[in-house]
Amino acid sequence: MRLVIREYLSMLKEEGELDALLPDVLLAMDITPTSKPQKGVRQFGVDLEAKGKALDDDEEKLYLFVIKQGNIDRDTWDGDRNAVRPTLNEIMDVYLDRIADESPKKIVVCSNGEMNQSTKTNWDGYVKDHQKDDLEFEYWGADKLAELIDNYFLDEYLFPESSQKEMRKTLALLDLPDYDLSYFNSMIERILFDETAEATKLQVKSLRLAHLCLNMVSHWASEADNLKPAFEASERVLLRIWDWLRIDESLENKALVSEFAKIYASHIRISRAYFHKIRQHCYIRDGLTGYPATEIEYPLRVFEQIGILSIIGLQEWHLYLQTKKYGHLRYLIVIADSLINLIKNNPPGKNPPYDGHIIAISLAFRLLYEAKKCDFAEQWLQELINSITIGYKLLGKFPNLSDSYQELIEIEVGGLNVDFNSSTLLPVLAEWTVVFEREDLYQLLREATEDAFSEVNYQTWYPDDDIEEYLYKENALNECGDMRTGVDLYPEFDEFKSQMMEEFEKFESPEDLSFIRHGFPIMGLIASRHFRTPVFPFYWRELLNEKSDV
Repeated sequence: MRLVIREYLSMLKEEGELDALLPDVLLAMDITPTSKPQKGVRQFGVDLEAKGKALDDDEEKLYLFVIKQGNIDRDTWDGDRNAVRPTLNEIMDVYLDRIADESPKKIVVCSNGEMNQSTKTNWDGYVKDHQKDDLEFEYWGADKLAELIDNYFLDEYLFPESSQKEMRKTLALLDLPDYDLSYFNSMIERILFDETAEATKLQVKSLRLAHLCLNMVSHWASEADNLKPAFEASERVLLRIWDWLRIDESLENKALVSEFAKIYASHIRISRAYFHKIRQHCYIRDGLTGYPATEIEYPLRVFEQIGILSIIGLQEWHLYLQTKKYGHLRYLIVIADSLINLIKNNPPGKNPPYDGHIIAISLAFRLLYEAKKCDFAEQWLQELINSITIGYKLLGKFPNLSDSYQELIEIEVGGLNVDFNSSTLLPVLAEWTVVFEREDLYQLLREATEDAFSEVNYQTWYPDDDIEEYLYKENALNECGDMRTGVDLYPEFDEFKSQMMEEFEKFESPEDLSFIRHGFPIMGLIASRHFRTPVFPFYWRELLNEKSDV
């Protein structure tokens, strides 16, 4: 496992990665960071300060870390003012005179590479000239860091040999396009839910280990130029950790929530990297066929990307609501514009093969609504209604109630009859006509219902009291919830709107959900996208209440 860790360390960049990992390693060693690396703040040579008992004795020392990227060679040693030797001089000349702590001190040069042999002579000479009884020097390279992570982070209780094997298998399979992350998911379950420790200190360590595993997957996926597994893995880790915190009633434990926030920040980083990779394909006609795709797979890929881009955009909306920083709002607009172009340039985006694609569609509508792109959303809504109606009338096609890929193949190739009996997609589209205040589109869908879909049973799914027992680990539709059947599209638009609002008041209690109580509504949407649980109706019905309050 040390070889795997060492290779992972070699992928880290100095700013924001190696200096983010090191404090977690120190905490695992019972050495407490007393300052953190800061961008744009003069630190007089010290990137990280920490205090604790030394590794080789019981004496408490003040650790002063200098963090560098890659190997320490002649240029890195003394090539410019940011090199190691000038940095050490600044610590000696300025930093040590500024601190009042009288504890013995140890200056540690830390890198994710190694020190070249030719440079080691300079290092040894510098240490010999400056080391004192109360001042030591040490170099931690990739091998030393891998050893410390192995000894202190990968605790046998938290990360047994079976989990290490699953981690190695995960990394080996990441370059395969269809890898389902089964080994990774099993490993995360073992870290979080197998004999979970009750002490907060061990719980924090579990979260940090899960975070380390996610970051390893992220970097390997980046090296393999296949970011989708990293995105899927980060969603899974978020959902399972939220469930873990919820079950343990720890969503108000500041130490654990702080670790969750760090993992969410990594998820945002991974999400943005994925968006930047896919963005260019959104602006190319049939851009998603640039990857190998059959006639069946192409529309599935289009709706998958619609769902992914939408959730990434909604995450930026959530961050904006939390921070009020307009950078998130600007990013939201960029993602929404890319989504619009993806739909425009990929015609299957108007013909959902599965009834369950209403999940991606609803996420997209909510994103477009928040991005003030309602004109396009309404146009797309009209195209969806027309395409589904024409597809049924001319070709006998209809969004399949089952999400079975094998069944879809048999319908397209083998002549299997489509199930026209039920639909959750069409009644939700009807509700979006109300959100967008488009009575004409409502009547268009209602006329299509009377003309073509009179025998179809319209259904709406609602979560029940047991929803959170399943929401964060599987498709909750299969295990719980209530399905209202026989949904009517009333002749009068306002009558249907009133029915929606009445059901919202009667059947939905979002305030009872943990992610609503704790101000993290994005978790419900991430769960819907990841496990394909229907989007909770309140996510769009609440928009009607907002309008009525204006």
